[in-house]
Order: sequence, then C-alpha cells, then structure tokens
Amino acid sequence: MATLSETALPVQARDVAGVRRRWIGRYTGPASYSPGGIGDPFLPSEVEMGAIGSFKGQAWNSGTAAVRILIYDQVNQTVRWFIPNTGAEVAGAQDLSGFVADIEVVGR
Repeated sequence: MATLSETALPVQARDVAGVRRRWIGRYTGPASYSPGGIGDPFLPSEVEMGAIGSFKGQAWNSGTAAVRILIYDQVNQTVRWFIPNTGAEVAGAQDLSGFVADIEVVGR
C-alpha cells in the first residue's frame, strides 16, 4: 500500500454542489503494485472523507526521470497507475516506491 505524507494539509472548500472537502498532500507509490483492476488500495477514510469525487495527480521518479499517471477507481477504491506514452497499466509486482506525487482529492 502506498503512503501519504504526514505533512499534507487538508483544506475545506465550497462549490456549487454544496460543501466539499479538499485534501492536498504527497502520495508515495507502493512497494509492489497489483495491476488488472486491483491497483493500490486508497480508501476515502485515509483522507478523512466518506466518498471521493475527484482525484488528481501524476507521479515522478527523480532517480529514473519517469512519470506515471494516477487514476482513481471509485468502484474498487484503488489508485491505478499507467504509463503515459503507452497508456498501459504498470506491470505486476513493480516497485513504485520511488515515485512521488502531489495529489488533490476532492470529496465529501
């Protein structure tokens, strides 16, 4: 499972749909990734929410100069990792702990 930075700052915001909660923080990839719709578990409760409506983030690995796209799977409550230039999901058992992303999660 990936880790969230303890220095992340939760912020409350309002939008037209009502009260929403925004969480901005740092997300570090998992040591062993599970592809095929499984992804990396990420429960709304990890960012003090009941449901996630929007998840934005790209991960960067400074050691390999590689980027990965992060997409939140609401059905399975997981973050799925993709390779930008191919669109393919990251292969199984890959160590993504060198990838760090600044993410924004909006929910309620």
